[in-house]
Amino acid sequence: MDTRQTLPAKGSFYEQIKTLFADKQEASVLYEDNGVTRANGLIAELFDKEGDHWFRLADGTEIRIGSLYAVNGTFSSDYSEC
Repeated sequence: MDTRQTLPAKGSFYEQIKTLFADKQEASVLYEDNGVTRANGLIAELFDKEGDHWFRLADGTEIRIGSLYAVNGTFSSDYSEC
């Protein structure tokens, strides 16, 4: 049986992103950007913009935490693509 790790319903990746940033660990993410988009790298910055939490990867990619589908193998509970 295949299983996957998921967040609780209405859960957020915010704490996981904060921990990856603090520990200087690489993030591998899936997020919504006019379709499912992949990105990975070290998190260079956490910040708030437009009333939401965001992060910036070392390559300059900015991602709204609320747009995340998956972080390092943990998926949002409502993501069903895999």
